[in-house]
Amino acid sequence: MLRRYRKWLVGTGCALVVLALVGLTVRAPVKDWWLAREACGGKLPDGDLDTVRTDARLGEEREFFDRDLGQYRCVLENDEGKVVVAVDAYLRESDRESELSRVGAAYQPRAVLPGGLPGFEDDNSRVYLMPDCPRAGKDPSGRERKLLVGTWAYFAESREEKAAMLRLAVRMTNEAREKLGCGGQPLAAPRKDAVPDTGRSMSRADAKGTVCDALATLPPPEDGRNGRVRAAMADGGLVGRCTLRAPGERGRPLVELTRWRGDWGGRVREMGSGPDPLPMSPRGVWQPALSEHRAWAVARCDGENTGFAAHWGYDYPYLEEGEKPKPRSAPERRADRDRLRAYVTAFAKDQVRRGGCTGLKVPR
Repeated sequence: MLRRYRKWLVGTGCALVVLALVGLTVRAPVKDWWLAREACGGKLPDGDLDTVRTDARLGEEREFFDRDLGQYRCVLENDEGKVVVAVDAYLRESDRESELSRVGAAYQPRAVLPGGLPGFEDDNSRVYLMPDCPRAGKDPSGRERKLLVGTWAYFAESREEKAAMLRLAVRMTNEAREKLGCGGQPLAAPRKDAVPDTGRSMSRADAKGTVCDALATLPPPEDGRNGRVRAAMADGGLVGRCTLRAPGERGRPLVELTRWRGDWGGRVREMGSGPDPLPMSPRGVWQPALSEHRAWAVARCDGENTGFAAHWGYDYPYLEEGEKPKPRSAPERRADRDRLRAYVTAFAKDQVRRGGCTGLKVPR
């Protein structure tokens, strides 16, 4: 009798273990389905979400919306607490400026977006889009307000995943515009295979006649004579970049030429451009600027303020490990200003010619 009772206990225990395991294996997919369905108000497209999350198990979703504050946020995490998709939308100018103050200072604008989408991808793989928000009225300077939306997919690395991430960014930007009452036309969905473009690399000789012609025709820094030029420009895009790098597979950046169309804000810095932000505050008048760290020219393109910047790479002048920077003399600083002025003048004139811009002003 006792033996039969023990067998019954063992059998019951095994059955309970089996049931528990079955419950766990069933519960995980159900939880995944539920979180994917609920995240970001249920607006994340299934196919694209499946692509960017790879094989991660989902763990938690959070959402925040306040129309009065002009903010929308949502995040979907995996079961290890890592972000699968995060969306942050800001309508107030102060919030946009705070977010964009990290652009360049921490993460450079790295890739341009296809199809004239109003934004860029930074080098942390976050896609920023800044469409108009006409129903929100005008800012204190009389300009139409804009909405800034940053979308990040932690696991997006392959071309397929990057394409899905871009589609997610556009979809969630349109959803944020609707939530915050922006009105106007939604952003057009990118082509299925479209991805953020980091540009193409070429020799200085091959860069002649391209959008990066200034880096090919003007005297380069000493380390850049045999360097490579990377061009990341898109027709109709808001941000573009030409970079002269030192020779080698991963040569350090020596000179950067960038184009910014639209009033992005007065706290945007770019690494290598010195202590001052780029002078494109919507509260001020866009004017040329010049220092030993960066030069800035301005024009009107497609009815919007457009700035053209030239500045040194983030480690200019180059120092060997342990070497301390030496004070630069007045003639050296003057020479740096002259070289940057020549770069930005040539770059801006070429951009104005290509884009049919007007009212070009370059630093004296």
